[in-house]
Amino acid sequence: MRPRLLAAGALIGLALSACGGGESGPASGDGGTGGSNDRLVVSSISDPKGLNPAFATATPTLELSALLFSYAVRYDDKARAVPDAVSEIPSIANGDVTDRGLTIKYKLRHGIKWHDGQGDLTCNDMKSTWKMMVNPKNIIDTTVGWNSIRDIDCRDPYVAVVHMKTVYAPFLQQLWGVNGNSPILPAHIIDKYNDANGSMNQAPFNSAPVGSGPYKFVSWQRGSRIRLEAFPQYFLGKPKIREIVYKIVPDGNTLTTQVQTHEVQIAWNLPAAQYGQLQKVSGVRTIAPVVYVFDHFDFNLTRPIFADVRVRRALTHAVDRRSLLEKVQHGLGELSPTFMDPTLYKDAYDPTVMQYPFDPLKAKALLDEAGWRTGADGVRAKNGQRFAFELSATVESNTAKAIQQQVISYWKAIGADVTVKNYPTTLYFDQTSKGTLAGGKFDVAIYAWSGAADIDQSAIYSAHFMPPQGQNYPRWRNARATAAMDDANATVDQARRIRDYKIVQQEFAKDDPSIILWFRRDVTSYPAALKGFTATPVITIPFWNPWAYHF
Repeated sequence: MRPRLLAAGALIGLALSACGGGESGPASGDGGTGGSNDRLVVSSISDPKGLNPAFATATPTLELSALLFSYAVRYDDKARAVPDAVSEIPSIANGDVTDRGLTIKYKLRHGIKWHDGQGDLTCNDMKSTWKMMVNPKNIIDTTVGWNSIRDIDCRDPYVAVVHMKTVYAPFLQQLWGVNGNSPILPAHIIDKYNDANGSMNQAPFNSAPVGSGPYKFVSWQRGSRIRLEAFPQYFLGKPKIREIVYKIVPDGNTLTTQVQTHEVQIAWNLPAAQYGQLQKVSGVRTIAPVVYVFDHFDFNLTRPIFADVRVRRALTHAVDRRSLLEKVQHGLGELSPTFMDPTLYKDAYDPTVMQYPFDPLKAKALLDEAGWRTGADGVRAKNGQRFAFELSATVESNTAKAIQQQVISYWKAIGADVTVKNYPTTLYFDQTSKGTLAGGKFDVAIYAWSGAADIDQSAIYSAHFMPPQGQNYPRWRNARATAAMDDANATVDQARRIRDYKIVQQEFAKDDPSIILWFRRDVTSYPAALKGFTATPVITIPFWNPWAYHF
């Protein structure tokens, strides 16, 4: 997994996604405003910085990449890997993953055309993409996974034999995949710029890309819209909708209004408060499925006040998560006792972990047991130290502020003196020693992680990844859990990896370094008359199969 940060409730440039199942209410609007195969207007709240996903990894760029490019695989509405540029999924079972995962064979489809007419997509394109991703002169967001490749054998132009330096378990979603940011890019273009001078950083390709996906780039009116048109030579057949307009509407309420007036036909990341209203719009279906984003609190385990696990457990028991979800997110979320959601991670989720139901009496008893006694002012103290700490979030997030207000009342009820100390988003997520999270400048922090289909959580919970060099912000050190994560990353045996992550979940729940609040449900609207539409929970939002859309 390549984790992505966002402030709780903040609509920033991240891959929040939706899947076809798990609706939290009935779909709306079976009546119709109809639609046209001439044009489909979709909308995002932010303008992309660029259109090369390797260099601009915010949400809009990644969404558009699913329209413009081919990946090795895509992920469907059930988060299952399905072939895209490859003819079949590389696996141990079919013999395409061998040598314990150190050799991976990607068998490419024949006849995948580039939009500029310059030949077929081949192994050389995959190899050039890899070289671009690991060029130290390129300002790439992540090289994880890519830097585990030793070489690529392209003797057969339609078979890429990838030789790894080390086993990299999440290879499927990371290498030429949606979580590794780069799809397969055209060697005949990027080889001209991928040099020792970093020319690729400013290449014209980054704002006027040439891909091999179902739609080709036409124009970009910055801050307003991006136009794409169906590619007639697309290998699965010309898409049925002639043109897609990607419209930028930077305000969530304005976007809701444009869905209601049918100015925008597909929209996602819509405000939770608007869900009920959108369900009543004629001709529109609105769903709210579970997505790979979980809100949580991190305890800073370097703070002496949180060194005793009984204190952490008490604070967790004191939070009424179900009531909080209703008040803050209008019920649009799925409760989970672990960082694995029961809907999204059916096989890996462990329901037997230690759980912390809302129980203020249990919380008070744990604090009594830990030596924190209630004073005359209602605040507990121990050895002259008051039970006082700060609760932090981003200044910009109104949702986080609503969570803070409610949780402070929960914790006050068990004798805690909690104050709010919030920070600007840029400082909060600054991945240096100056940052709030990375620098450990917090007591308890609210934010969310956005994940992907693979179960790997080592980047955020392994003891190997302490900040600021890593993103284990609670500073959780558990030798058994770290060993299990190491083992999971050293094998492509999925059953073994799942066993490892059940150990991690058990240890995580026992140590309680974070309070997992809920996995989000994302509000997504689309025309009732649109056929073939399903959305994926894995990064590319509604666009995993846009060639199938039609009215």
